Amino acid sequence: MPPFTLVACAAAAATGTLALLPETPSDLRPLVAIGLAAFAGFALRPGAREVPQFRALLLVTLVAASARAAFASHRTAPPFDDRTARYGGIVLDRTPAADGSGATILLALDDGVRAQMHVYRGSVPPIGARALVRGRLQPFDGPRNPDEPSEAAIQRERGVDARLDGASILTIREPPAADVRTLLPLAHQWAHEQLQRRLGEPAASVVAGELWGERSALPPQLRAEFQETGTVHVLVTAGLHLGVVAALVVGLLSALALPRAATCAIAAAGVWLFVAWSGAQLPAVRAATMVSAALSARALGRATFSWNALALAALALVFARPESVASASFALSFSCVAAIFACAQTLERGLERIANFPSKIREALVLSLATQLGTWPLGAAVFLQFAPYGAIANLAVVPCVAATMTLGAAQLATAWLPPVSQALANLNSYPLAWILGSVSAIASLPGASIPMTPPPAWCIALYDAALLAVPWMLRRTGGAAVALAGLAVTAALVLWPPRPLDGGLRVSVLDVGQADAIVVQTPRGHALLVDGGGRLERGGPSDGDSSAERVGERTVVPFLVRHGIHALDAIVISHPHGDHAGGIAPALRRLRVTTVADGGQRYGGHAYRDALETARAEGVPIVYPRAGTQWRTDDGVALRFLGPSLPLIANSRNDINENSIAFTLRYKSFCMLFTGDAGAAAERRFLSERVDLRCEVLKVGHHGSAYSSTPAFIAAVRPRYAIVSVGRHNLFGHPAPSTLETLARFGATIYRTDENGAVTVTTDGAAFAVHPAIGGPRA
Repeated sequence: MPPFTLVACAAAAATGTLALLPETPSDLRPLVAIGLAAFAGFALRPGAREVPQFRALLLVTLVAASARAAFASHRTAPPFDDRTARYGGIVLDRTPAADGSGATILLALDDGVRAQMHVYRGSVPPIGARALVRGRLQPFDGPRNPDEPSEAAIQRERGVDARLDGASILTIREPPAADVRTLLPLAHQWAHEQLQRRLGEPAASVVAGELWGERSALPPQLRAEFQETGTVHVLVTAGLHLGVVAALVVGLLSALALPRAATCAIAAAGVWLFVAWSGAQLPAVRAATMVSAALSARALGRATFSWNALALAALALVFARPESVASASFALSFSCVAAIFACAQTLERGLERIANFPSKIREALVLSLATQLGTWPLGAAVFLQFAPYGAIANLAVVPCVAATMTLGAAQLATAWLPPVSQALANLNSYPLAWILGSVSAIASLPGASIPMTPPPAWCIALYDAALLAVPWMLRRTGGAAVALAGLAVTAALVLWPPRPLDGGLRVSVLDVGQADAIVVQTPRGHALLVDGGGRLERGGPSDGDSSAERVGERTVVPFLVRHGIHALDAIVISHPHGDHAGGIAPALRRLRVTTVADGGQRYGGHAYRDALETARAEGVPIVYPRAGTQWRTDDGVALRFLGPSLPLIANSRNDINENSIAFTLRYKSFCMLFTGDAGAAAERRFLSERVDLRCEVLKVGHHGSAYSSTPAFIAAVRPRYAIVSVGRHNLFGHPAPSTLETLARFGATIYRTDENGAVTVTTDGAAFAVHPAIGGPRA
């Protein structure tokens, strides 16, 4: 057999698995098809002189992995029901909400389904309690906006089957007997309390993240700093932490002069015990498989870390957990280790030429640089940002992890001796302070986090191929220039991925729940954001923070970045309510914005005030368009503002809504009408001013409220399509049946974001099409 047999089989198995998994990203499928054709052609070609057993093994592995993936894809779904019902179960875990509004709890229902629900302050049951709840058992969402990750896949990786919507707790009582399923969560809860008591926050959460991946108590700003510096992997129990465990066990047992095979076996057992303690999350299982393969190689007297050990780990995971192969964490894990194998020797020789570094420092530099070289393209695709100081941050933080993990574990082991436990915590506070200080300092540097549009899979594949070819090319005469040029070109493709313009107008009405956020992209690449999503704010002007902004951070800004929009020609705030202004401040902080258009109404909501203050701080001018104002782009797109007019509407049902910015968007013969939350009073004013309201598409006002979309107004617009931005099971009863009836009576085909997800309109100025993310129009 060839020496690369295991590596080839692992590649064939991964390719066959990806071919049959429904979760495989669409842009990866062409590469998978090419891989399938290559493997099948190699294995089946007639007259080949290669070892027949090798070709047969390759084909068997490919077919077996495909069959395993097909079997795993046919899972039995829990019995979902749109009706509200009662469910009983045991509380397995609880995670406090960042804003202190309660907690997210994980319930093991009586029928075996693991369901997630949010409970509010005062009714959070303890872990191990038995709860009777009422709610709607629903599946997690797939992508509801174009190109966004699937929440269903993310939750499945975490072992959660469903969610309970609109849930409330009816009764809480202690279980009749101890439940083995709650032992680990209770142990984690006790451990976190011990760490908090002696270390305080956020240091306690850093250690909890290292020891079992718990980081929910970290302040959002600090969590973002770990993300921006490329060090968030420190808080996720994975390869780094299991490597520390294996090294500690091997070091201790080697000092006792135990046989190498026994040392490796005990170390592997210790690694898997640590995985069990950390909750057996998929990244930890993957890393433990790799470490076990390395320890097995060491016990047999072979190279501890080799391509064959990596291939064995990949094969084990492909057949044990095929659904994980399509996940980003699978790719990140193997890219990291493969980059170390491919680049470590080359980097070490290069560093030796630069300076005579001590061996330990040189090793740390090599590992940090190799890891960053292997993972930054995937990190850019997954986290939508590039951390230029990632290698420096990891060099500062990673060497401390072994010490903080060891001291944290020792602190917990000596909790019954308070003086010793406190002394260990005091000692641990120094490296923890260094980690936190380093992360915060590096995150504050200019350009510490650069927003990145995800590169297509083929760009990443080309970069990876160039990176793997570098060590081989450097050994050839004149190969250095070719290798570095190839790496530079492929890196440029990742940094500035090619995205062809389709030459048309695109309007995306995003699914942001009971809110509005609309992205307009013009034929030559101009972009406008009309409202930013969010939620209504109930706290008044005294609020120091706003949950309304989280929708902008998690949905609106990522959508813009994923679609190559790093600059906005304008942001239009239709009116200042939090469900429209929530995402404006996050967009202003992350993107370059030329102008903000505001209606000019006085309002005390935090999200709106933060949007205006952020605009002023960023030097973005704020303008106040009135009826009759026109904006034009250089590619023929025109906005004509219909309102608000002066004097502003007063003494209506809701003056803030009635004075929304409203406008028509025209491109050649196509027209779309936007009215914010304008209601009947504003519609009467539009009609009285006798402006041309006829448009092919209407973004329905005020989420389809009964107080807007009057018959006279809809008769004047005569839309062929009507799009309602509305949240599922919202408390307002939107869209109102009367509004839907009016739209249908005048012949409009209706799309709703609660049923269809995001709705995208594309046009070349003559013909146009409406594309829902989910399903079809409402009958």
